Amino acid sequence: MKRTFKAFAAVMACALLGSCVTISRPVAATGNPVGSKCGVAKSTIILGLWSSKGDENGIDKAAKSADITKISHVDSYTKSYVLGIVQKQTTKVYGE
Repeated sequence: MKRTFKAFAAVMACALLGSCVTISRPVAATGNPVGSKCGVAKSTIILGLWSSKGDENGIDKAAKSADITKISHVDSYTKSYVLGIVQKQTTKVYGE
């Protein structure tokens, strides 16, 4: 019985720690030409309620980080760890 429990616990631990998903999606596009600048804003969210840095990862913050005034397009990346309990979100803004 103990051996079965240890095997089950090992499988569950691997499933919890190994379950990570990355989702990449375009958010917006404009008629402006693709520029040479890329701004990035990141945040880590735990349980969907609390951001570890207290910062938002919005388009405005990403554009300001690279001094972009004319946005070409925006991409968003979400990476989930431990069955979605911890999420790392990244917003990338491209333009001039």
